[in-house]
Amino acid sequence: MFFSAFFSAKSEPDKQLSRYLKEYFGFSPFHLQLYKQAIIHKSVTKNRSAGIRHSNERLEFLGDAILDAIIGDYLYQKFPDEHEGILTKARSKLVSRAHLVHLAKSTGLEKIIVCDISDQGVRLNLAGNAMEAIIGAVYLRKGYNFSKKRVLGLIERFTDVEDFLSKDEDYKSLLYQWTQKNKKSLEYKALEINEDMLFEVSLFIDEKYITKASATNKKSAEKEVSKQAIKILGIS
Repeated sequence: MFFSAFFSAKSEPDKQLSRYLKEYFGFSPFHLQLYKQAIIHKSVTKNRSAGIRHSNERLEFLGDAILDAIIGDYLYQKFPDEHEGILTKARSKLVSRAHLVHLAKSTGLEKIIVCDISDQGVRLNLAGNAMEAIIGAVYLRKGYNFSKKRVLGLIERFTDVEDFLSKDEDYKSLLYQWTQKNKKSLEYKALEINEDMLFEVSLFIDEKYITKASATNKKSAEKEVSKQAIKILGIS
């Protein structure tokens, strides 16, 4: 009965989908058909009584490509001084299944997807796929520029992009890999500046001083000094 209601005019599922698109993508489409398809899992198409033939798999494929382009464009424009390796890792995290599931959970998408699976953990994972499919549908109906604006608005609403970009291990591991490749020694020397409640970390390569940085804790100071060293050494 739910599945037939899903396709009936002015059904409650239609209203839920319209409200979802309005709340999280900023528009209420007059024609819902493509957006309905975006939230249909293939398990439903196996139920002949449901009368649903097409799942969201093709839209998911398209949405994945569009999301990758949007995030790559965004990171390139927003962080002009960041190294390519850092941007690549940040993009990978922002388009990952884990992040899509985070967006789906944050927006309650798992509550409106259409599938023959009741397990909430599985439904949440499928909602991550549906998020990509919705992005694909928005792109088809509204174009790239509109999609980019709405998708980035959604991400900035629920995700700290800076946190994805500035993980300590990115800078430190990149610097470590470079020194290993070039057979150089790497050393961090930390000094606690008690009067200022700061940690100052100096970085040495082959016992030669490169740069230093300060922060409220040792870990943050090591991250910052590694970032500075990567720029100074021109590591790519």
